Amino acid sequence: MLGQLALDMPDGYFGPAETVTTFGLVFTLALTAVVAIGAVLFLKGSRFARLVPWLALPTAVGLFLPAVPSDPIVAGGVMLWNLALLGLVELGSPASAMAGDDRLTRWMAVNGAAVRHVVLVALVVSVLVLGYGVGQRLGALLLCAVLDLTAVVLSAPMLVLLWGRGSRLVPVGAGAVLLASVVVAATSRPAMSLALMVGFLVLALIELISAMPIIEELVGHFLTHPGLLVVTSFALIIAVGTVFLSMPAAAPDGHRIAPEDAFFTATSAACVTGLIVRDTPNDFSTFGHVIILLLIQIGGLNIMVLSAFAAVLLGRDLGLRGEAALGDVLDLSSTTNAYRLVVFIVAATVAVEGAGAVALGWGWKAHGATVGEAVWKGVFHSVSAFCNAGFALQSDSLEMFRNDPLVLLTFTGLIVLGGLGFAVLAGLWWRLRGGARADLGVQTRIVLWASAVLIVLGWVLYLGLEWDRTLTGLGVMDRFVNALFQSVTTRTAGFNSVALDGLQPATLLVMMVLMFIGASPGGTGGGIKTTTAVVLLAAIPALATRRAQVVLFHRRLPMSAVYRGAAICIVGLILVLVAAGLVLATHDIPFESVLFESVSAFGTVGLSLGATTALDGFGKLVIALAMLAGRVGPLTIALLLGRTAESRLSYPEARIMVG
Repeated sequence: MLGQLALDMPDGYFGPAETVTTFGLVFTLALTAVVAIGAVLFLKGSRFARLVPWLALPTAVGLFLPAVPSDPIVAGGVMLWNLALLGLVELGSPASAMAGDDRLTRWMAVNGAAVRHVVLVALVVSVLVLGYGVGQRLGALLLCAVLDLTAVVLSAPMLVLLWGRGSRLVPVGAGAVLLASVVVAATSRPAMSLALMVGFLVLALIELISAMPIIEELVGHFLTHPGLLVVTSFALIIAVGTVFLSMPAAAPDGHRIAPEDAFFTATSAACVTGLIVRDTPNDFSTFGHVIILLLIQIGGLNIMVLSAFAAVLLGRDLGLRGEAALGDVLDLSSTTNAYRLVVFIVAATVAVEGAGAVALGWGWKAHGATVGEAVWKGVFHSVSAFCNAGFALQSDSLEMFRNDPLVLLTFTGLIVLGGLGFAVLAGLWWRLRGGARADLGVQTRIVLWASAVLIVLGWVLYLGLEWDRTLTGLGVMDRFVNALFQSVTTRTAGFNSVALDGLQPATLLVMMVLMFIGASPGGTGGGIKTTTAVVLLAAIPALATRRAQVVLFHRRLPMSAVYRGAAICIVGLILVLVAAGLVLATHDIPFESVLFESVSAFGTVGLSLGATTALDGFGKLVIALAMLAGRVGPLTIALLLGRTAESRLSYPEARIMVG
């Protein structure tokens, strides 16, 4: 029905997209009648009910086939949808009504598949009509409203049964969203009402999908392979973000941006990078900014942590495999504190970002912003800074604050806290609460010392190299503050308070080294991580003095950590070189700009010399994949190598000259 409303077939029986032909109206009425008859036959248990899909679905495929040359997207989409339904009809099997003892399980066994399908169809139609404006007429809105209301009515018994079982969060949330939808509908805003109803359906669909047996099997597989879980979670975040950012509402003029630009922006936000191909403040609407902010927050915390926190709120248990996967992702030696650390992560994030939002909002207010604008920009930039994303709502990033040390130091603090890693922050917090008796641990000490050394080293080098170049025109104190800020933001975040087009080559080299190293494990930044760099550097004197052990802080490091660090570093170099090589082979862009961009993408930093805006579709795909690899690659490699069992097979030793 939606397909014939949106189809553009000027010389055919469905007519142009702006009209509804008599044939289209008859087709819609006939299709509705056939489906209704099939439903009645199915409920009566008639054997003729199975013939109805074989009558309706191939007919729809045949009628939309001639429209493929004039409108391949709509016609092809409708055909694929009907063919998929036909496959489900042929392969599907009736569920058993005795699948469980409680009422909710029995309801799911009898009604789950049908209700899940209706809710999914309602969501797809709502996204197309409300998000993309498909079929922009009263008929499309009515179709969307009927489907949404039908899905709400069919899924309501499940939420009631959930309430009876003792689950409160999802039913209460769904009820609140539905009530808000009714209130908004009373104010004569049907589109907003339907959009709120979509929130109800999303919550219902999550419960319906989570009850499927195949989901339990998939979850078990992912929990035993946390590396695959990390990659899949980020791919899912990017896909959803691309859909929302490609909607007309995400652009200020209502003309949706190109899909490749939406994909690049979603990848940059989810991977907390900050590289852009569209000017964030001017090429995206407030809705687009909100989507970018949500992607940054989800990508910064990692969907695994958010899922675990949701399980804590719902009172559910992840199980042994879930706790083991969470411990691997958070780099914990013991999983006993996994839940405790997850709660700390979310609480610390809210507290730090909230304090940062207040301080930054005050800074924007002092620079002439209105109260509402100051609050919004304070929240956005606080989240972007703590998650080390580098997205800003000004075209020149933070150059407006180059003479405001308080704002720059606030950004510096947020970036440093986000880049240290949540395990380190938790260790420091518990040390403060427990006093001197709480041991910080070797990793925490390595992270703190490495971060301090890199910040000071970058600060001194930037100050010395750029004193009479990009820092010219600033007072002495402002030069020190801006150099410190650039040292911190270069390694993880990607903001800039001074123009980057005047940097000398030596400064670019220093910045690329800092970007490649990146943040610390478990933090919101990318790169090979500070601990990797420290372990590899510590191995050099051990090898030079022919010591069999690598020692740090009077503790012997396992050789597996050295091997993992070397693998991560080498793979990172290969990714940077491959990305730079592909872009150089397909674009006429200066070498230093492409290499700088590639390192920035892998380190998920977001600093740019302007090469990103000159990329074509292939170049955007290469840099986007480099951002994704930089965000999930080092962690995935560490997880894969860390779970490898030691081989019992030993080979004779061979001598080989190296170097």
